[in-house]
Amino acid sequence: MASSDCCSIILPGYECQLNDDGVAHSKNKVDSATKDLLSLGFIESDSIHKLPCRSHDETIQYRNSCTFQILMTNLNDISMLCYAMRSEQTPIPLNGEYFPIATHRIQEVMKVMIQNLNATSTVDQKEFRFNLLRKDLSSVSFVSSWGETMDCITTLNYCEPFYVTDNDKTILLLEAQLFCTECNITSLILRSKKRMEVVGRAPPCINDILYLDLSCSIEWKIKLKIKSGTGEEERDNTQLVPVYYRKPQDAFQHPNGNTMIQALQWMFNKLQAITSNNKHLESPCTTINLLEMYCGAGAHTVPIAMTNLFDNIVAVELDQRLVDACKVNANTNKCYNAGPKDRTPIYVFTGDAGEWASKCLSWKHKDNVLADISSKHYWQSKSFQVLLVDPPRAGLDQSVCQLAIHGSFEHIIYISCGRQALLKDLQILSEAFDVVDCTITDLFPRTSSVETLVHLKRRKAI
Repeated sequence: MASSDCCSIILPGYECQLNDDGVAHSKNKVDSATKDLLSLGFIESDSIHKLPCRSHDETIQYRNSCTFQILMTNLNDISMLCYAMRSEQTPIPLNGEYFPIATHRIQEVMKVMIQNLNATSTVDQKEFRFNLLRKDLSSVSFVSSWGETMDCITTLNYCEPFYVTDNDKTILLLEAQLFCTECNITSLILRSKKRMEVVGRAPPCINDILYLDLSCSIEWKIKLKIKSGTGEEERDNTQLVPVYYRKPQDAFQHPNGNTMIQALQWMFNKLQAITSNNKHLESPCTTINLLEMYCGAGAHTVPIAMTNLFDNIVAVELDQRLVDACKVNANTNKCYNAGPKDRTPIYVFTGDAGEWASKCLSWKHKDNVLADISSKHYWQSKSFQVLLVDPPRAGLDQSVCQLAIHGSFEHIIYISCGRQALLKDLQILSEAFDVVDCTITDLFPRTSSVETLVHLKRRKAI
């Protein structure tokens, strides 16, 4: 959408409105997060790198998951629906047909959808084209792919049951199918108490593709899209390794594809350096294993496996929907348990990170050789050289911190979306680890949120 079209749109709950300088706001909050890290007293200023937004375009069109209330307004005696967001429990209309912070794919669907919901089918403008879908509609949610042109799933939430009889259901679903097609929605979900219907692609899930450029030994890169063209551009594409994802629409996924790419690229180069340095040690590890906690659907797990830097990757996640998705993604990309020799096998387990850590501590120095390699008991007794954590905003479970300190890990890669929780965790981990490097990115431009990427290395015993 053109920036001139959205100047009047309100962003309820956002610190920085569209008429404000989003780039300056991004710089200021990254600077503030930097001061927080320096206040710990054991992080050097030259080890902190800042990646705020550099342009206005980076501060909009990034969010691939958002929810809006539906309000009814009166225009020339016609009941019109509009999008709204809550600010301090009060719903505030957006004052526009789309949300500029959302991805371009969501914006396009939002605009066509609200126009269709308000479209009339008669000359006197008293009958609405999609009257059944309008009735008792209370809110709407959108989820899109990271890529610009791929999937968009829309959920319409109703405060009352949307049908009573089977005949009502048939008529409603016919209307919903037409609506889904006209709005270019991948899957349309209708929800009310104890009821859910899906039209379009089922079961509803988000598909995505990342492209890994591993051709340069100095710096690996990740892309969300590839160039289309001829000659040199086409030859560049042959160097790219695609990573295919399938993500549950109703479970957590990274809400900003731009910062996810930044984090992955930073992570790739850190892990590449860690595994390369191991080869030059006096007593290098013969087997290098990675333990990832809070792995989600495998957004980090699978690309790392495709680099073949490690001998084994063990991924732990509590949400069963994400565990299932991670297994599917690992299998789709031929990394699950065993696969081609040019990629690392991934072993995915359901479990609470804190409980897993406690089990690992209890198994310490007890090599469970009787357990099957595909069982969690086998891996809970094994040594890992690298720990990768991407916890929720509340930070690490304290058992995970204790495992990090008293376990076999030489390196920790910590992806944090919780500024205060990170400070607390780093203070605890400083008992055994030094902070090698921090990079601060703008997780949600125009809000107070940042994402901090931290590399910690075990301090050598004196």
